[in-house]
Amino acid sequence: MYKLRFKNIIFLSNKPKFSKDKYIIFFYGLGCASSDLSFILKKKNKYHILIPELPGHNGYKNNDSLEKFSKTIALLLKDKKTIIFFGHSVGGIIPILICKFFLKNKRIYFINYEGNLTEYDTATLTKKTVSFTETNFIENKFHKLVKVSSKSNDNSIKNWSKSLQKTLPKNFYKISLECVHLSKRSVLLSFYRIFFKKKIYLYGENTKFKLPLYNFGSMRLIIKNTGHFSYFDDKVEFTKTFDQLLIKGKHKW
Repeated sequence: MYKLRFKNIIFLSNKPKFSKDKYIIFFYGLGCASSDLSFILKKKNKYHILIPELPGHNGYKNNDSLEKFSKTIALLLKDKKTIIFFGHSVGGIIPILICKFFLKNKRIYFINYEGNLTEYDTATLTKKTVSFTETNFIENKFHKLVKVSSKSNDNSIKNWSKSLQKTLPKNFYKISLECVHLSKRSVLLSFYRIFFKKKIYLYGENTKFKLPLYNFGSMRLIIKNTGHFSYFDDKVEFTKTFDQLLIKGKHKW
């Protein structure tokens, strides 16, 4: 594994430098870190896999908005012919921003793993975050969130708390605010359904949805025996799905 830098973004990579290969870019969710997914970089394969650190995550002090972050990623990819985005949770917004504003004419493949596409997706975490004032959240509520998560009986939440501790409270709040704003009026969902011709909606078998799955308007696949954090719940099942979709190319888009 290697760490690469482009502009002010740090990437965890399976290759020592940016290449001309087919790119798989994995955008993790709020409060996570590239190290949570480092196991997918250990197998040799033909793809160049990149996991960028979100602003203020994993100890990196990048204060960019999601839109500015997306623009920088787009600059990196502007001369690439084959791009596969894999976005989880809040990370599922980023490929939409990249394509909506910066890479409209590119041939893009998009695997959306329970991405924040509607306001219903924000109810669990981001909407609760922004219900507090920024000052109150940064000074009080964030630390409480870390403490409660670290003591959770749910192992996936407990594992998430480890990366959450390396997230800057201000960036957590700022991204939550953007996420809630962007998820309103189903603009993200509409763009996802119409723009991406090659797409798959991925979800954990144990995840409970507030919306019917047909709303996502794309092919849907299940990661067995897992929930929202399948890479914490069951690395074997997550890796199996990842390999079948991307590395071994067994799935027909």
